Amino acid sequence: MKKTILILLAGIVLLAGSALCRKPPNEIYYPITVEKIGDFITDLGYKFDKITTTGAEGELSERINLSIRGDNGTYDINVLLFESLEILYIYIDQFMSLPLDDGTSVPMLTYLMSENWDLTFGKFEWDIEDGEIRYSHTLPIDDGMSKETFQAYFNTMLNVADEKKVELDSVFEGFEE
Repeated sequence: MKKTILILLAGIVLLAGSALCRKPPNEIYYPITVEKIGDFITDLGYKFDKITTTGAEGELSERINLSIRGDNGTYDINVLLFESLEILYIYIDQFMSLPLDDGTSVPMLTYLMSENWDLTFGKFEWDIEDGEIRYSHTLPIDDGMSKETFQAYFNTMLNVADEKKVELDSVFEGFEE
């Protein structure tokens, strides 16, 4: 009987100890709003502008815009909330430019598609109208999001863009020669 009680007590102590060692869960915010995203960005130490635009059908949309200097360039980062879809679209505006009439556009676009295939985070987008290349990532927020999750995505996006900038500049130069 004493042995059973001792085993039971040891089990309770182990369970209680493991509960104390666990990291507490991050606070999940729902619904996600532009204001909440602004708070997350402010907590990272960045200042931003909130921009309101009118869509093709007269709908208003707000996005957050900020400029951040990385090791290899300055990036114009935008965060757009699609509330009805519960998606955050984070993108770097004018990451690079590749006009359609540029003689290197076909090999460079082939290279970018190959990069997209290999990327596990984010993707490159190309606007055929003006040649803008964006680096972007979408993030589902239908179950809410913690500040830590947003900040991890945001910082990863900046770091990957900063790494890829050097590589893509070098590849672009190689195609121009």
